[in-house]
Amino acid sequence: MNSPLLAACLLLASPALAGDWLVDADKAAREAVIPGAAQPEAPKKAWIPFVPASRLFSGEIPVQGWWPMEEETATGSVFRLLGGDSQSGAVRTVLSVRFYDKDTPGFMPIKQAVDLMRRENKEISRSISPVRPVRVGLGLARTFEITETRRMPSDDGPSFEEELHHYVAVIPVGEAYYLVRLVSSRATYLEYRDDFVRFMKSLRTLSR
Repeated sequence: MNSPLLAACLLLASPALAGDWLVDADKAAREAVIPGAAQPEAPKKAWIPFVPASRLFSGEIPVQGWWPMEEETATGSVFRLLGGDSQSGAVRTVLSVRFYDKDTPGFMPIKQAVDLMRRENKEISRSISPVRPVRVGLGLARTFEITETRRMPSDDGPSFEEELHHYVAVIPVGEAYYLVRLVSSRATYLEYRDDFVRFMKSLRTLSR
């Protein structure tokens, strides 16, 4: 049997590996081709290593389309990547990182924190996906998505409803954990999924 044919047989015989849920979904979307349509190009965004002033983490951020900022709050440093506005102009896409440990005011264990974030809110129309594990650089993240409708204020007129989408990842580091969240309009959330996944997988902890 010649070498190319042998290699093909080995590939066909090898067991399929289960990938991360976001990566699998992204791969399926990229491989879906409409007859007569051109194959979509792979993203070509440039990324750079980044460490915020607080040394909250190390990771990679995109060079274009996002603006990093950091602030101190009552519960510690919060890092944010600011993206574009929604079509209405009322919602700005934001990717945020927080770190929680026993020294954080109001600290709660990771399971309790996840349950609280997933709790129903009778005042807000929302749906929540099941919790799924995703392998990232820091270990095994607990991820889920939230879709909710909020009434947004308007500076030049009455308020209106806007549908929002949250990608949420809670990443344990011992008894502490990182909370990584991407919030955008529901209409544009798929445009930011690749950035969220890459950032989450590049995240590393530093000595604090």
